[in-house]
Amino acid sequence: MNNKTGKVATLAVLVAAAGPSSVFAAFITGPLDPDYSTAFQGASAATFAGLGFTIGTGPTDLKVSTGTFTDPAGFTLGSVFAAPNSSASGNTFDKLTYGYTIDGSINTARANARDYGWLQNTGTNTGTNPANDQPWLGTIWNLGGQANQAVVFPVVDHSPLPQEAAEYTVYLTNNPSSTNLADWNIAILDQVYLQGWESDFTSLADGFTTVWKLPGGATFQYVSVQAIGSGALQPIFGNEDEIDAVGGLTASGGGLSTVPEPATLALMGLGATGLGFARRRRS
Repeated sequence: MNNKTGKVATLAVLVAAAGPSSVFAAFITGPLDPDYSTAFQGASAATFAGLGFTIGTGPTDLKVSTGTFTDPAGFTLGSVFAAPNSSASGNTFDKLTYGYTIDGSINTARANARDYGWLQNTGTNTGTNPANDQPWLGTIWNLGGQANQAVVFPVVDHSPLPQEAAEYTVYLTNNPSSTNLADWNIAILDQVYLQGWESDFTSLADGFTTVWKLPGGATFQYVSVQAIGSGALQPIFGNEDEIDAVGGLTASGGGLSTVPEPATLALMGLGATGLGFARRRRS
């Protein structure tokens, strides 16, 4: 056996030995999947199903993994463009107990890197009516290119999960200064990684990493993550979020620096009104 073949064989053994609940886990296929009820920090795919989501691997299903989010090739993080409704920033120093400190002044740079330094936004819509969303008051990132999906890396500082890990609403736009809801396009929760971006043996404070997408192939350069709002998992505790970083993906799931996609200036009338699709998973 040559060295290359040996390495491949060894990797195959490690993956097989890790079992379905490892970081190598694929998306859960549905109620018959052996990991359907496997819980991390008190929540599982079955928990999301109880909130009205259809769990599976289809295009309109919520895709849940018991593993960690893995950066695709060319994946980069966005930088904060505006944070008009920030209330605090801080740093989580103990990843296994949620222990954190608050900065003496608001530091928006906390949300530019995946480093457990986070920025907190205060939501203005604590209900589920999307007409009351105000994405221009969210924390807004420049993704550096045209994205169809947004990856949100939250930090959690208390229970309950999954609500605490998805206590925000995501919109995309090419006009980040607009206060007209029609210029903003609501994204739907498409993927959840129950171990966040680091294994739960290493970190619990990274909560669940989430991926939000727009229907179709429309792309936009700016993403707003506003605390609470119509897309948050309800009910929730408090009216704020803690976000470590945000990145963008193409419609096919690639990083923005590898496969640029054409900008879409109009989402064929979706805007904030494309909610039949966005709300399809709620009972």
